[in-house]
Amino acid sequence: MPRAAALLDVSPVSDIMQIIGDQTFVRPIYAGNALCKVRYVGSGPCMMSIRPTSFPVSFSSDKSKLDAAPISTIDVSNLDAGLFLYAYSWEPVGKSTWLKQTSQDAERPDLSSAHIVVTGGRGLKNAENFKMIEKLADKIGAAVGATRAAVDAGYVPNELQVGQTGKIVAPELYIAFGVSGAIQHLAGMKDSKVIVAVNKDADAPIFQVADYGLAADLFQVIPELLEKLPEKK
Repeated sequence: MPRAAALLDVSPVSDIMQIIGDQTFVRPIYAGNALCKVRYVGSGPCMMSIRPTSFPVSFSSDKSKLDAAPISTIDVSNLDAGLFLYAYSWEPVGKSTWLKQTSQDAERPDLSSAHIVVTGGRGLKNAENFKMIEKLADKIGAAVGATRAAVDAGYVPNELQVGQTGKIVAPELYIAFGVSGAIQHLAGMKDSKVIVAVNKDADAPIFQVADYGLAADLFQVIPELLEKLPEKK
């Protein structure tokens, strides 16, 4: 988006959490610890990105179908040669090559839109132990998330990272195991409706934002949950 905005000679507005007026928006700053009201004063088109979890799901109506935006078809047959947006037209420049597309197991809910998210942190200690998080998530029909520390340690791939530099989530229920509560992680999940935290360190920052907290060893809690929780319907 920044490159396209530069070509159009406009200033993009990113991570919008609220639309106040035609050109006035609210966006987070300082890792989500403060909100800033910004006004777009440019003369060209306003390019912006929104935080989906900040807007409620709107159900389609007959009127919304009538007001649907037109869909334009673009020829991408020369995608392998690379494309560049210039003056509203696509031109091949030979600077990019398609490699491959990878995705997670489709049987689990998508992390960005799941109603329940089970997240593991550095407290899981290794990738083998992190499989307990996956088993628990599968049992209750939840998506799997991870902290940056867990991703950097190689426990899970980076598409599962929740936080300021990962995905922003706001599920109905967010369960965190072995998550300390670094400010970068909190910025990505603090809008969750109900937050449950399990950490053996009773002074962990995650307990300051949790609705329910349990100061206990996750290696005792998770097996017990796996034993007593019913299978998803």
